[in-house]
Amino acid sequence: MAIPEKPTLTTPPAAPVRGQDPTVFANRTNAYLAFIASNVSDLTGAIDWQNTVFTATESEATSAAESATNATVQKVLAENAATLAESTANFVGQWSTLTGALTVPAVVFHSAGYWQLLDNLADVTTSEPGTNGDWAVAIVKPNWGSVSASVTLIVNSYSAVDFGTGTLTITLPPIPSENDFIQLYKSSGVAEGTIIARNGETIMGLAENLTIDTEATALYLVYNGNDWRIVR
Repeated sequence: MAIPEKPTLTTPPAAPVRGQDPTVFANRTNAYLAFIASNVSDLTGAIDWQNTVFTATESEATSAAESATNATVQKVLAENAATLAESTANFVGQWSTLTGALTVPAVVFHSAGYWQLLDNLADVTTSEPGTNGDWAVAIVKPNWGSVSASVTLIVNSYSAVDFGTGTLTITLPPIPSENDFIQLYKSSGVAEGTIIARNGETIMGLAENLTIDTEATALYLVYNGNDWRIVR
């Protein structure tokens, strides 16, 4: 929005001041009222100009905020594209089909996600992605795996849980790393009574298993490097 040129206003006469000599006060009041009466259009124009400036400033602030948001989104998209390109370049196939030695750099597909190898392996079959520190998540594809019995989860997994088969014990992944997560949602049944086994780690600072004591439709936990935290 273009801002018009600032209007020029006539300098008003001296304003009346309480406590002045009555004659002076009356003369100043009359002069001030006469000034206002003769400059209504100029004063109205000044108010309109001020409102235009306020509107333009607010609009530009909104545009700046949107631009900052768009820049952040573009940065994330660029980082994701770079990660995808790197993963594609080093992709060696599904982990379950590999045998023998595997060296860095390498990316495999396993349990609905892509995993980047961090340490050289003499035998790739002895190191399952998501169960130890040899691997880090490269790209996670939200692919909801079905769970209907007690299970030990792997990190960065999505599980659609059927709670209708009885009370389940869902064990958190072993050896989690910072920012690893698990996400569950109820596909059917009653979640209340389900046990989330801590697998040696604490949950919300407590060294005890978590029992779902209310009817939940979803559960999302993130490991902060020291503790599993309930996000929702």
